[in-house]
This record gives sequence, C-alpha cells and structure tokens, in this order.
Amino acid sequence: MTDDRPQLHVGDHVQDRQEDDPDEAATMLVVGTPAERADEVAVDDDLTVADVNPEFPADDRVVEAVFPGRTTADVDHLTRYAYPRSRLRRTAQLHSEVADV
Repeated sequence: MTDDRPQLHVGDHVQDRQEDDPDEAATMLVVGTPAERADEVAVDDDLTVADVNPEFPADDRVVEAVFPGRTTADVDHLTRYAYPRSRLRRTAQLHSEVADV
C-alpha cells in the first residue's frame, strides 16, 4: 500500500506518473476515492485495476479520475478512469492537509 504518498481527495488535480514528459501530461480531476484496493476493482471483463497496472502494488487504493476540458461545467457525464494511487502525482489540492477537528 502507498502510505508514503499524500492522500488524494475529490477535487484534487493529478497527473499520470507514467507520462514520459510531465509537461505534456494531461491533468485529471479526482472524482472518487473508493475504499477498495486495486486488486478488488474490476475495470474490464475479468480484469482488475491491478491486472492492467502490473507495475504498481496490487494493494494500492484506487482513485477515480476524469479528464475535464477547460470549459467543462459538469463532470458527471465524463468517463471515470480507475488508477492505482501510486500511479498518480498530485499537482494541485482542493483542500488543505489540516486534519478535521
């Protein structure tokens, strides 16, 4: 599990660590942080997030993200993509890291 990385929250901006050129990487918007691990979330037929991302830990938490455009006003209609947490790099956060009191 990737406990060494900052927790991602809905609204955070992320990029794919697998992009060769970070300056060219598309920015995604986090829209879901389910409790399931990568080896528990099905993405296609009998495949899990872990199956299609074998270079990342199977016990990673899953993060759901979309690719909004500059003028996207409603993200509900966009396709959600599931990634293992360690595949994503946070580029901007919506909320501060201060613990809820």
